[in-house]
Amino acid sequence: MPVKSAQIAIIIDDVGNNRLRDAAAFALPKNVAVSILPHKSMSQKYAALAQEQQREFLLHMPMESMAGLRQEPNVLLASMNDKTIVQTLNAAFASVPNALGMNNHMGSRLTQLEHPMRTTMNYLYQHGLVFIDSRTTVLTQAETIAKQRHVPTMRRHVFLDNDLAVEKIDRQFNLLLRKARKYGRSLAIGHPHRQTIAYLQQRLPKLADDNVQLISLSAMLLLQGDNAQKSVITE
Repeated sequence: MPVKSAQIAIIIDDVGNNRLRDAAAFALPKNVAVSILPHKSMSQKYAALAQEQQREFLLHMPMESMAGLRQEPNVLLASMNDKTIVQTLNAAFASVPNALGMNNHMGSRLTQLEHPMRTTMNYLYQHGLVFIDSRTTVLTQAETIAKQRHVPTMRRHVFLDNDLAVEKIDRQFNLLLRKARKYGRSLAIGHPHRQTIAYLQQRLPKLADDNVQLISLSAMLLLQGDNAQKSVITE
């Protein structure tokens, strides 16, 4: 089967907060990755389920926001020293075993800061893990520092469901396709909302008609590396 001219990848974030809602994410095509919150009652079980399905999954690592919100326990904070950052990451990855890597949950403050990002990326490099920048702020340094530390990385290009109206999700999905056609690839992040899952269940089977291919996150990271010198996808 020939490779499509454009590829997309999708991550479903915030898995771990609601069993009934989360279950629908695991019914999506297996090339849709999930990002699992640490230290939840289902964190390890969801990691095992994803492995059973041969579905790639990330640790959805809570990081400090500009608003100072601490919605999740064991969040990475700007005030932490290197030892505490490493301890916090160790505990989080232990609760989501065998994750491919991580992306940030919130983090509009922490991802702007060079020192905690360097410590985090050093950790990921040492453990052979990847980093996906959720880009919760345009001032993020996370992707840049990940590249400097030789951590496989890429950024989120589209949020699918900041607005849960079906026409808004459709608009964002079409933006994802336009970016993929323009640059060859594009990465979206969504959430296990009923509206998002229902839309993806209906829309993903039609991608072949658009000459667009849904690929795994690791496959897109390989494409990102192969095209490192080409045009950078903009927001």
